[in-house]
Amino acid sequence: MKKTTFAFVILLLASSASAESANFGTLPETMTAPALRPEIGLTQDTAPAPDATMPAEELACRKRLEAAGVGFRDQAPLGDPLGCAAPWPLTVTHLPGNVALRPEATLTCAMAEATASFVEKQAQGIARQSFGSPIVALDQVSAYVCRPRTSDSAKLSEHAFANALDWGTIELEDGSRIDIRHYGEPDSRDALLMARLRKAACGPFKTVLGPGSDADHSNHFHFDLAQRRNGGTWCR
Repeated sequence: MKKTTFAFVILLLASSASAESANFGTLPETMTAPALRPEIGLTQDTAPAPDATMPAEELACRKRLEAAGVGFRDQAPLGDPLGCAAPWPLTVTHLPGNVALRPEATLTCAMAEATASFVEKQAQGIARQSFGSPIVALDQVSAYVCRPRTSDSAKLSEHAFANALDWGTIELEDGSRIDIRHYGEPDSRDALLMARLRKAACGPFKTVLGPGSDADHSNHFHFDLAQRRNGGTWCR
């Protein structure tokens, strides 16, 4: 009797194991780990889309840039404990007429619009009159950078607010390259073009500096939109 009971129990356990195997199958020896989710964070390279928090004037400015054919993308807010700041900066890649901005520049929308308008409405005409060829590229040497105004000043530069752009070289469609460092060369077409550009820039920009202004601006043009009393300009 005991042998019969024991045999029955063994048979019952075997039957149960077989049923589990049939219902659930065999687990793999190894499993592929799930892919890690990328961390989501806002960096200076992340381009946030305009949203309801953006001031109306910033949205309107962006629409004007698009209509003018300016290439740009929104950039994350910029700030520094020193006081440098740009809450709604843009990365600008090209200006009207597909004029390349090299390298791409971080600017406020207002500075981008002023630069675009100046190139399209004034600089292009001056280049065509002086060389018979339009501007196809602008090589800039400084846009946003958190630094003082000059090497011997503690006051922050307009560059620290993405409100300035320094021009180093202008390239024309015929291959000519106008280097601001050659500004002082007498009786040259380069010098004539640069002198006309410099004069025309005073008004569209609130600050115009270049070779002869001081040692810090001996090899480039500095244009910015610094706010002054009664909308005045500082052109040297």
